Order: sequence, then C-alpha cells, then structure tokens
Amino acid sequence: MRVYLEFAKKSFQNNIVYRMDYFAGVLNALVMIFVNISIWRAIYEEEESLEGVQFKMLVTYIVLSFLMQVVYTMDEYVIESKVRSGLISSDLLKPIHFRLYLLAHHAGATVFRLTMQMTPAVVVAALLFHLLPPFSVSMLLYFLLSALLGYLVLYNLNFIVWVSSFWFYWTFSLVTIKDAAVMIFSGALIPLWFLPQPLIDFIQLTPFDSIFYTPIRIYLGMIPQEDIWFSLMRQSIWIAVLFVIGQLLWKAAAKKLVVQGG
Repeated sequence: MRVYLEFAKKSFQNNIVYRMDYFAGVLNALVMIFVNISIWRAIYEEEESLEGVQFKMLVTYIVLSFLMQVVYTMDEYVIESKVRSGLISSDLLKPIHFRLYLLAHHAGATVFRLTMQMTPAVVVAALLFHLLPPFSVSMLLYFLLSALLGYLVLYNLNFIVWVSSFWFYWTFSLVTIKDAAVMIFSGALIPLWFLPQPLIDFIQLTPFDSIFYTPIRIYLGMIPQEDIWFSLMRQSIWIAVLFVIGQLLWKAAAKKLVVQGG
C-alpha cells in the first residue's frame, strides 16, 4: 500500500508545479458559478421560490455542484495516451496493480484540488453567494461520505470509458458523450427536481444521480435521515457493479493488448 501512497504523493506534487492551472481552476469555478446563478436569477424573475424550491437553496445547490465538479475532475486520456505511446506495456510489467496505481494517481490530484482549489473557492463562494450551511452536523458528515462514494461512482464509470481505448484509437467522442450524459443525468447542470417525473424515474435506474444529486440533496436535508443509509447503500452497489464491469473489460483489454508504436 505504501507504494500507492507514494504514487498519490507524486501526483499531488506534480499538480503543485503548475501554479497557473491552480489559479485558473479557482477562477473558472467562480465564474461558472456566477454565470449559472445569474441565469437562474433570470428564470426565477425576482421570485424567492419556484415550484417549492427556494432560490437560496438553488444557489447552494449550484455552488456545491460546481465545486464538486472541480474536485471530481480527472485525466480522461491517461490510459489512451499510454496505449498510443506504448507505455502501457511497461506499466503492466511492473509489480503493481494497474487499477490501484491509476486510482492513486487520480487520488493525489483530487487531494490537491480539494485542498488548494476547493477550500479557497468555498470561502469566496460563501461570502459572495451566501452559501447555506449544511442542514445539520450529521448531514454534513453524511454529505462528505456520500460525496466520496459519488467520486468513486464517477471514477469507475470513467474507467469503463477509458479502457475502451484498447479498441478505439481515439476516445474523444466516447468521453464527450459520457461527459454530456453525466452533466445532464447526474444533476450537475440542472437539479433533477426540475425534470419531468418519468425522466427522473429513468435516471434513478442509472448510476448518474449517485454522483452529484444524492450528496447535495443530503447536504440540503432533502433526504429524510431514515432514507440516507439506503441512498449510501445504493451508491455503494453502483460502485461494485461498475467496478466489476470495468474489471471484465480490463481483463479483455489486457488479452487484446496491441502496443502502438513498439
């Protein structure tokens, strides 16, 4: 396990080197939050409530959604670049578990974004946009746990797309389609409570709402305490399902491995 901690530490240090990316990430998150709040302000037309949802609650949802997107950002082409360069073969020869190495690599970058980008962004957002506090201390703890599970749901979903690079030379189109599906169906772009009920029922059959919608609803106290453990268990089940699918694809990809360029 120590070697994977070192991989995570190295990834964290690599991100520190690119200081301009750090400032750009914070600024981009704040600008996107401001633009989206302005759009929703126009939709609400000075009303404090729309379809039973208070504007302050919506603002908090938007702020949390964009801050989580900053933290959840991952290197979408890490496997594709290794396959195309041929480095994947040397990685597979190393006495390490590749999927754990990949998780450690992204975990280090995530910790960087959490500490260096999200923390100052939360402070600024709380002052500028009057972020509502969590519904209770227990809801804050459940939110943090649910957000971690949401990250793992997204990571395992991403891995399934990433590993397709063994069959597709370019995965840009697949990544774009996946990102669009995540933005719409996870509630990252629009809170799902504004969507038609049949569409919400369909989305609840998929893992997407486990990524952003479930953690934020817990933070806002919109999920009754007696139902929170069911929501957490549902997220855990999706992690297990997506992990198994990714593992099957990974084993098939390893057998099919044809190194490009050497």
